[in-house]
Amino acid sequence: MKYSLLRFALLVLAFLLSMWLGVGLVLSGVAAVAVSFAVSYLFFPRLHRAAGEEFHRWFARSPKPRNRVALEDQEAEDAYVDRRLREDGREL
Repeated sequence: MKYSLLRFALLVLAFLLSMWLGVGLVLSGVAAVAVSFAVSYLFFPRLHRAAGEEFHRWFARSPKPRNRVALEDQEAEDAYVDRRLREDGREL
């Protein structure tokens, strides 16, 4: 969250500075995105890495089935896949 807020603050600051210098709306937007990306990536690598790990954990979660039938189906599918992998010699 800190990394996103920091990048957004850098984006707004770079955009406002570009607009104040009279660069133009489109070029100010492009410059602001480039500056905020570069500065945050180069000067805040720990925050960048932590944000990436948090993003990965958020998407890596798989929803758990809530009812008994879905759980049984999932267990049967897992057992079938495991058995087929063992038969083919490709154990996990």
